[in-house]
Amino acid sequence: MACIAACSLIAGCFGGTAHKERPEAQTRAEALSLRAIRTEQKGDIQEAEKLLAESLRLSQSIEDNPATARARINQSRLFRLRQDTAQARTAIDGALALLTPEADSYGEAAQEKALVELATDSSLAFTWAQKSVIVENRSLLGRRLNLLGRIQMVRGDMPAAGVTLEKALDENRRSEHSEEEANSLRMLGVIARSRQRLTDAERLLTEALMIDKRIGASLKIGADLEELALTARSAGNLEKAAAYLERACEVHLNGGRMAQAGANLTTLAEVFNQLGNPRKAETTRKRAQQMLEQQTPQQPVRSPQTTNPSSNP
Repeated sequence: MACIAACSLIAGCFGGTAHKERPEAQTRAEALSLRAIRTEQKGDIQEAEKLLAESLRLSQSIEDNPATARARINQSRLFRLRQDTAQARTAIDGALALLTPEADSYGEAAQEKALVELATDSSLAFTWAQKSVIVENRSLLGRRLNLLGRIQMVRGDMPAAGVTLEKALDENRRSEHSEEEANSLRMLGVIARSRQRLTDAERLLTEALMIDKRIGASLKIGADLEELALTARSAGNLEKAAAYLERACEVHLNGGRMAQAGANLTTLAEVFNQLGNPRKAETTRKRAQQMLEQQTPQQPVRSPQTTNPSSNP
């Protein structure tokens, strides 16, 4: 399965006229939130957390509940990225306590809540994903449906997931959300493979790859190549699977994602064994171990299965 790239955090909404006077604390809080987004995109999670904490403090100092909620949503996302489910849950629950279903950020908060709960309770995650779909005003409906479809896949309900993701694909094409369109195609490709429709799976995954290459989504390109490798293995085409895995490894390696690159090489070593080349398998396995040892403890493990929220709620 593969379905977090460009913007991981949500920015504030800037409304009103250009000359409208705004409290200094509010302006500073929004500036800090934007700096946190840019910092997270560069991979510095700890600094992003510090910036968000200060943004949250300023928002709370003037009881700006919408900004406080956005900061807590962003905090939840950062905690989830480093797999701290307990703190992520505390942060998102704090955001939801400040929002009603009519609030602009409610759909984003419901989606984040679903992602947090998915780690431990797919049933609860499904409920929150449904809420995010219900309140969406269509502009981000495709993304909300992508998450709902992904959760249905996790729960093993492939028929329902297929229906949901076809709707998501239509919505994402209509709204021209290219990254989310690729997410829809990727998951539909996985479903097709699960049904042994391997030609359809390869076609859908290749479409996703072409979109991700066009928009330069490195992490997603690696995910697409990994899924194409799995599809090739399912079809018994081991040489093709090896080629896809080598490409995925290079993409992740040059993107600074040692864990994913190492995992690709570990799988590639298995394929080389299947091809009757134990010497190449052993060399590849040793290289994989070296890569995994180079991974730093601070490096977040970003799952390509995550449907990534946009920069705007």
